Amino acid sequence: MPGQWRSISTARRPLAAAGALLAAVILGCGDGEDSARVCDDTLPDNALVIVYFPEGGEEVESGFEVSGCSRTFEANVQWQLTGRDGEVLASGHTTGGGVDGPAPFTFSVEYRAAERQVGRLTVFEEDVSEGEGFPPPRAVVPLVLAATE
Repeated sequence: MPGQWRSISTARRPLAAAGALLAAVILGCGDGEDSARVCDDTLPDNALVIVYFPEGGEEVESGFEVSGCSRTFEANVQWQLTGRDGEVLASGHTTGGGVDGPAPFTFSVEYRAAERQVGRLTVFEEDVSEGEGFPPPRAVVPLVLAATE
């Protein structure tokens, strides 16, 4: 019996890999090295905010770089880093794609934290529609924040 479980599990691995590859192709995503991923004409009429780096669960230090892709109202992308207790450690804005289509964005995050902790980076579009229509796009990335003191 143990051999059966092993063979079933092994047989599923290629299917899982093929499924992940198919999903990446459908979504227009690259291999992790391609900073453009969906920042082409794949989704020209969709509001979106996607964070490529850092990935969820990564440990970061103050001054870490964030990169992604967006298509937001007037190309305005907001961001906020919160600590374990919900305290805002840093916030700001950058520009990405707008009416002309998706485009990449990058920014740096400087923060102060007395201890190593789990925090979250939220990158989003403000709700300019006052609650009407689709909710604005938002990406939330859980991160391990290195202590700065």
